[in-house]
Amino acid sequence: MNPSAPTSDQILDDCSARLWAAEVACTPTALLSSSHPELDVSDAYAIQAATLRRRGMPAVGFKLGYTSAAMRAQMNIDQPNFGVLTEAHRLGVDGRAIDHGRLIHPRVEPEIALRLGRELAGAGHDRASVSRHLDAVMPALEVVDTRYPDYRFTLVDNIADNSSSAGFVTGPARPWQDDFDLGAVEVELQIDGQAVDRGRGADAMGDPLLALAWLAGFLAERGLVVPAGAVVLTGGLTRAQPAECGQRVEAGFGWLGRVQARFG
Repeated sequence: MNPSAPTSDQILDDCSARLWAAEVACTPTALLSSSHPELDVSDAYAIQAATLRRRGMPAVGFKLGYTSAAMRAQMNIDQPNFGVLTEAHRLGVDGRAIDHGRLIHPRVEPEIALRLGRELAGAGHDRASVSRHLDAVMPALEVVDTRYPDYRFTLVDNIADNSSSAGFVTGPARPWQDDFDLGAVEVELQIDGQAVDRGRGADAMGDPLLALAWLAGFLAERGLVVPAGAVVLTGGLTRAQPAECGQRVEAGFGWLGRVQARFG
């Protein structure tokens, strides 16, 4: 008698186990969609959640992926998504060396980070309603590191892989003011002192606050909220740039400040 087919929950858990093992071993694994073409977006977020449980740490915030046209074009992803950040994703203070050896093929993106002073729940938010929930804004560098070979994946693969999250570094926090115009912030990404790309805050869905509003609405569909104290990385403002061991990466955000990281 043939054994019964794996249950859907078993497939999702097996996929999570593969991704977690790849992250721990710093060795890429084959695309989930190649062995399970039936996986959809809801399945992908279930896999992401299962891996969060394996990590065994409480969430500290969210990272948004593909909120800019530059990132969607670079990776051929047609819609935004999110991943969950934990304490393990905090890579230290501004300028601290990041251990390149614990990563597979890291890249860096300059982002505007928002910190919430109170819970943000429900759909239909606009810039003004989101603004009332904020506590601080920070310049940030996100380190992304897909667990798949050759940095190629589908939307479902990427969501399951926690939107390629590997960690983040933030610069000094500025107390939030309602008149801050984050869409107008100009950003320049430098590697070893050489400018490699430029963007602006408006590249994240027209305004980083609107990117946060999108997240609140997307979570609301799943009965979730953005909690008070959460840090939200609102999406890469340039293309993701490969980070090599020994390099120093720095991003300037005009009046918002600067942030840097070293790969050691």
